[in-house]
Amino acid sequence: MSDAIAAARLVRVREAMARRGVGALLLAAPHHATFATGARRVQLAGSGGSVPWAVVRTTGAPVVFTTDPDGAGACVVEPLAWDRERTFARIAALLADLPGTVACDVHAPALAAALGRELVDAAPVLADAVAPRTRAELDAVAAALAAARDGVRRACAAAAPGRRAADLVAAFAGAMPAAGAGFPTGEPLVWRSGVRLAPDVPFARDDVVALETGVWRAGHAGVAGDTVVVGGAPPDRRAWSAALCAVAKACRAGATAADVAAAATAAGAGAFGLLAHGLGVGVEPPFVELDAPEDAPLRAGTVLVLAPVAGAFRATRALVVTDGAPHWLEPAP
Repeated sequence: MSDAIAAARLVRVREAMARRGVGALLLAAPHHATFATGARRVQLAGSGGSVPWAVVRTTGAPVVFTTDPDGAGACVVEPLAWDRERTFARIAALLADLPGTVACDVHAPALAAALGRELVDAAPVLADAVAPRTRAELDAVAAALAAARDGVRRACAAAAPGRRAADLVAAFAGAMPAAGAGFPTGEPLVWRSGVRLAPDVPFARDDVVALETGVWRAGHAGVAGDTVVVGGAPPDRRAWSAALCAVAKACRAGATAADVAAAATAAGAGAFGLLAHGLGVGVEPPFVELDAPEDAPLRAGTVLVLAPVAGAFRATRALVVTDGAPHWLEPAP
């Protein structure tokens, strides 16, 4: 991630903090902390994701608890204590004379007790700061999407009778160096006719196999998915394309995840897992489920990866939410 992008994001975060009267952000979720500080993820050992490793105050450089100073960017580095109570005490010292509300992105009653002050949800502040992405941020996400798409194409080309899901994953990994990608965003997802496959299950001829996986590139995440018929002709994409367009039309600023899910249902689309999700420095909110959508509104500037299913065909395509028609961030797969 460039220093300019990180600096611009910190300004947006602090502007959002000021609007909501927040004096400090305590961040444990990797994509939140990376977005706000520019530092690489460092998970506090044994914390289970419940101990913040990044502290953003209204002034001064962000503070990160890490053993990786090279990945801290312009942040102030605090050594890891490997002890929750010592970390809580250090965070309390950092906030001792700080006015305003303290917002945290994890439920942490023990931390609130250690600080002696109430913690509020950081989600509204982060949502205000994340959505208005700059052109440089969108270009970085688009480059990561292209890297992920190249890998998925190579993986789908490797699907053959007798091959396994693990072979597709290996083929995907083989494409990463040429695409300038860093490392995978998580465990790849492989389905056969809608059923999640274990890595060692072999394919048979004419199996309909859907793959989704992603990469990090230059501090941003890209996710791509597609479907292949093992040993057969390319699958028919027309029904999926129609469903995709119907879902995309619902992705306008002010619409809700429930509106997006309703558009998919009206178009006869299904979902394996999430129907859509946000994308930036990682896989981010909103997370749109077909059967249990939320009422939170979409914000202009949000990057959404859409993944409707038509029959057994599933693929992804990313767009940017606007006040009007959505803007596609990548070509159709």
